[in-house]
Amino acid sequence: MENLEQWLNTTLTDPLVHARTADYPIGYVGLDLPLDLRLGASRQFCHLPWDKQRKTPFADQWLESSFPGWTRSILEDWAAGRFDLFEQVIFTRGDDACQRFYYYLCELQARGRIKGPEPLILDIACIPRETSVRHNTRVLEKMLAMLNMGDADLEAGIAQANTCRRFYSDLLTSRQGRGTLYEHIARAELFTAVMPELASVRIPACTHPRVLLAGSVPPDDTLHTVVEAAGWNITGEAHQRSLLRYGPPLAPVGHGPVEAVARHMNRYASGSRTFVSRSGILENALSLADADAVILWVTQDDESLAWDVARQRKTLETLGLPFLVLTHRRWNGQDDTAGQVTKFLREVAR
Repeated sequence: MENLEQWLNTTLTDPLVHARTADYPIGYVGLDLPLDLRLGASRQFCHLPWDKQRKTPFADQWLESSFPGWTRSILEDWAAGRFDLFEQVIFTRGDDACQRFYYYLCELQARGRIKGPEPLILDIACIPRETSVRHNTRVLEKMLAMLNMGDADLEAGIAQANTCRRFYSDLLTSRQGRGTLYEHIARAELFTAVMPELASVRIPACTHPRVLLAGSVPPDDTLHTVVEAAGWNITGEAHQRSLLRYGPPLAPVGHGPVEAVARHMNRYASGSRTFVSRSGILENALSLADADAVILWVTQDDESLAWDVARQRKTLETLGLPFLVLTHRRWNGQDDTAGQVTKFLREVAR
């Protein structure tokens, strides 16, 4: 267990550490890139990291206030050459901010303001209909050609991804440890494969009262740490970076591997442009987390999620659980969130 925590700390302190030693690593931004594609490729995939404390004077010249904080951090590092180890960076179109960020990067490169890797777009179609599946199939075929991958490579990726999906489903079903550990696992998975490091680890149980964290994706483990300091424990996350993002195992029955992945992308994409019931996702996460209370945390730049807050609040009122709704929050936590969370949990504990 101690070795796992040290390994996770090394990865999260320097998220590019594994990519630097890989041959021709490829970067990506966005949480809708198919796991099957990543694992079937012969190249190391690594999400571009962010730093909530990063000063962003260059990015602030170009990005409007509606862009989330992680885009500013990434653009600042991009301009500084931090990501020059990548030849290409793939942006997924399932998230509105990610899509807009891609276009801004392309324009800045065209103007000669920045250099760096070649930005590429994975143009995911999220509307649940057959035309979207066909579109995703064409997009995947182009991406496979770019990566010099064939059907056999993608089939191998599907097999590995399904193993990963089952493993993380079991891990979350039996979740019993500190919430910060699971947050570290989910975040580190963006930068390298974590599952091999977990295979033989026994996670100690935590018996504190249970909290579900929902809403926007936090930049780090700060909210988990605040909850634990108040004597509680986050036992589930209902946001896009949860390990539930991979969906259930993919069953390519009756379809070739490309169409099978295209259908999975269409059905289980989790970005802001998806057509999903976020109240339904909240209820499912509550059941899995067996939570005693809920914190719904939404940042000021997460415009799409703000529309769901009223429905989610109504769902929580119907369920009768204590809940705290925090909207228009600062992404970097430089507001009164920590105090509000601590006060709420202490009052519930009484």
